[in-house]
Amino acid sequence: MLDQSVINQYDALIFDMDGTLIDTMPSHAKAWEKVGRQLGYPITGDIMYELGGAPVRTIARETCSRYGIPMDLLDEVIRLKRQFGFEMVELNATLLPTFDIVKANLGRRAMALGTGSHRNMVNMLLDKFELRRYFNAIVDADEVSAHKPDPETFLKCAEKVGVRPQACLVFEDADLGVQAALNGGMDVFDVRTKTLTRGAK
Repeated sequence: MLDQSVINQYDALIFDMDGTLIDTMPSHAKAWEKVGRQLGYPITGDIMYELGGAPVRTIARETCSRYGIPMDLLDEVIRLKRQFGFEMVELNATLLPTFDIVKANLGRRAMALGTGSHRNMVNMLLDKFELRRYFNAIVDADEVSAHKPDPETFLKCAEKVGVRPQACLVFEDADLGVQAALNGGMDVFDVRTKTLTRGAK
């Protein structure tokens, strides 16, 4: 995926969770479809993929707008998505190849998890795969006020592990996340395209 000699140039590694470290996206897409069936709208996972890295409220608001769902149902859409998403992810999620990088660098450099998922989902997945011991810091959607593509999530990760942003390498699978890393002055490895992009120094 990425040669260890390249990784060795960095003091800290920061990982997105959904779609980068853990394969949850198909489960989230099915959860959105189930929300649609429950409320009587033909929702698919298209907006979720388009806004990958954004918190559920942002995706839910755009979903309501595009599918003509009244905004007074927004909180119900979010509640149902979190319920169905939690159930399906817990049942179906699997680790992705990026986890090999996490394992290979345990004890060698600081590592953090920076995700747009809410805390209940993050805690469930950390426990399911026994991941807590790998990370020196975890920043979830409940901990930031500005979400990806704003760099706050990743900057907070760097701050928590005590490493300059410019010495961090971010692993991402979504356009918003890649942009967030670059906006924070960090280098980013896109696991979809296997490309490394340098941030502004």
